Order: sequence, then structure tokens, then C-alpha cells
Amino acid sequence: MKGVLKLLAALGVIAAIVLTHRLTLQAGSVGAGYAAKQICSGMFVARLPEQFVLETDVLPRLATVEPLAKLLGYEVNYGHREVAARMLGQEVTARHRRGYGCTLVTPDHAPLFPFVAAADGTSTHPFSAGAALAPITHAAPAVHAGEKPALQSALDTAFAEPPEGGRNTLAVIVRHRGEMVAERYGAPVMNTTPMQGWSMSKSLMATFIGRQVDQGKLDLDGSVVNALQAAGTDAETLDKVNPVLTLRHLLSMTTGFDFSERYFPGDDVTDMLYRQPRMWWSAPDTGHAHTPGEQWAYSSGDINTASLMWQQSLGGEPYPDWIKAQFIESLALQAVVLEPDASGVQVGSSYAYLTARDWARMGQLWLDAWHGRSDVISQQWQRQAVTPGTAKSGEIYGLGFWLNTGHQAFPSAPENTFHAGGNSGQFVVVIPEEELVVVRLGLTLNESRANMDVLLADVLGVL
Repeated sequence: MKGVLKLLAALGVIAAIVLTHRLTLQAGSVGAGYAAKQICSGMFVARLPEQFVLETDVLPRLATVEPLAKLLGYEVNYGHREVAARMLGQEVTARHRRGYGCTLVTPDHAPLFPFVAAADGTSTHPFSAGAALAPITHAAPAVHAGEKPALQSALDTAFAEPPEGGRNTLAVIVRHRGEMVAERYGAPVMNTTPMQGWSMSKSLMATFIGRQVDQGKLDLDGSVVNALQAAGTDAETLDKVNPVLTLRHLLSMTTGFDFSERYFPGDDVTDMLYRQPRMWWSAPDTGHAHTPGEQWAYSSGDINTASLMWQQSLGGEPYPDWIKAQFIESLALQAVVLEPDASGVQVGSSYAYLTARDWARMGQLWLDAWHGRSDVISQQWQRQAVTPGTAKSGEIYGLGFWLNTGHQAFPSAPENTFHAGGNSGQFVVVIPEEELVVVRLGLTLNESRANMDVLLADVLGVL
């Protein structure tokens, strides 16, 4: 008996060592992946200063998991537009491609959708050695608030740091009745700076899908299994996916996948974003914890599988070209970069960069579509996208949009308010009955310090 107990104890020690080693490898690769990706995108997409990206984004984020921030090493190759980051023995490289932004490099993985030359003939391969960064010019004024001192006061409050710090507001724009009535930026961000929306990207992806649905090229009842099979998903993963699962389940986040969204090393979402070349595969591979349509659960994995289905609907057209033709030209967007994973599928959950003014233009599109005055998105689609879900806990979410059901999101705003929301305090809020769009961008790790409801209350009090 004692021999058996000793054996079990030894096996337990071995298992603990193996688990610790595995978690160390995951923490190293996730931390290095985050650093490489964010430094690359911050420098070569947003064109922000290296030290600003490091000190206000990368190091504070890594510091939430002690002591990862102290273990980071990285190098920037300006000629090839690459950033290599190292942590806990793991090294990860992010590469910038013109027209596609930054992607973590996976040398042994052939892309499902190849990176190709953009429609304007611009190469999407890494810049040639020694090429200089294009300068950013035409900085926005510090304040654009018309003749309303109360609006300037609202912006003062939005940018003011609380005693504990950490708000880091970088941009605020207010559009009222189709006109920009307030605008302010925090250095070094300007009106030409593409800003990461994080999960506001989900609302963009829903809008892209809505365009295809309006044109009859996608069906919300389309089969997820068929899409995964067409993408070459292995039989083992396909067997985990309920055959009744549809695109509607993905957009409404009611797939029932057993996907963890907690943002710690070892969780599904961090593994997906910083370790997996096929992000659209991650959620289906977890299998189901619930029957599709039964339970709402926030999931970036769901949206990335929806991204695959959207991209499959483009008929082989490179997605940057499609977005340019369908949205950028008609909405006069100035700087849009939507980044893919290593398989070439756009990361619809997280990796979209638009200027603050372009985020505001997207908000205006959603407002106009809600009122039935858009030629880009139908009123039917936009109203459907902001209809509360019926799954358990799903009344606060539509199809890619957050809702204000029961005034839970914003007590100061009308109940039909809806918004795109992203990590670290990114917001595009649409208030239809007030003809109002409010954009707030920042790097606020404690999102409660963004105080978005206070900003909305201040603006509504003026307008």
C-alpha cells in the first residue's frame, strides 16, 4: 500500500512539474506574442513612438501578471518592419505587411487566404530594407467644441486624471445631427492616428456581414460545420461542433462553445490571440458546454469563426480590397487597417485600427442605418443587429453590438442606446433618438475609470 502511495505521490509531482512547465511556456509565448504584436502595430500601423507604446500599453498589460513585465526583451527591425519579443525562453516575431498591418509569424503554416497585392498596386510584402516611416501630419486642434463652453467642460472631465490615475484618455469625438461638434486628443495621438478598437472590431465584423446579408451573399442560418469543412478543418474538431450551429449563433455569441474569455495565460482567448495561426478554429475546437441558442456567453472566438464565414463569402476577393470598395470609399474613411491571423483571416474580434474620426464615421453609419437613411447598410439589418437576444443572459447583446437594456450599460442614456465596446475603454456610442454619436478611445486598464456614462450624461446635458 505504501508503495502505491509513493507511486501516486511521485506521479503527482511529475504532473505538477509538467503542468508548471506547460503554463510557463504558455505564459512566455503569450507575453512575447502580446509584446511583439502590440509594439509592431503601435509603431508601424498607428505610427506612435516606440517608448509610448511600451510604457502605456505593453508593460502595464504584462505587469498585471507578475513578473512578466520584468522578463520582456525585444528588438525592432525597422528595415523589415518586424518586432521580435522574448519571454521565459519563448521568442515570437510580428511582421508588418502593407495593407494588412501586423501578424504574428508562423513559418510552417501556409495561409488559407494568401496575402496579396492591394488593388492599388501597393505591395503587401514587408517594406524594403531602409524604407522610412511615412510622417504623420495635420495634427488635430487640441479642442473642437464650437461655441459651447459646456462641451469643452465635458471634454475636460473626460481627459482629467482621477487621483488614482490610469484613465489615459487619448481621443474624444462628439457628432450631433451629422456634424462633429467636439473633438480632442491626448498627445501623441492626433486626428490621423489609427487607433486600435479591440472588441469594437466585433461591431465592424457584424457590419461587414450585414452588408453581405443585405446583398444575398451570406445567410444568418448558414451552417458553421460546412464553413469549417470548406476551410479544411480536421474531422476531430468537426465532430465537436453541433450540426445545428449557424452564423446567427456566432454573431449573437450563443454558440454554447466551452470557450474561456478571461485573458490570463493558458485561457482560450489568450491562446487564440497570441499562439494560434488559425484563430477561427479555436472556439469550435473547445466543443460545446451548452446547446446552441440556449446560453449567451461573451466570446471573441465566436466572432473569429464568423470572420471566416464572411471572408469565404467574398468569392476570392482580398478582404482589404472588398472593405475599400464597400465601406472606405463610400464613407470617406481616411485610415483603416484590419489585421489578419497567420492563416490570412481577418481577426474580427480584436485587430482593427481606425482614426478616431473614422470610428465616428462608422458610428454615424450605424445611426443613419438605424433611421433608414443609409445606402451602405439596410435599416432592417441595423435594427436586427441591436435587438436584444433571447438566450439566457443575452438581453444585453444583439448581433455584434452591446445594448442598453434596462439602462444597464449607461444609466444616463436612453434605453435604445447601443454601442461598440472594446478592451481598455474603447467606445463608439450611438443614441438614435438624440441623433448623437460619441467616441472615446484610451488605454484604461481599469475600464471603470473611463467614466463613459459621465461623459454621456455631460454631453446629453448640453445637447
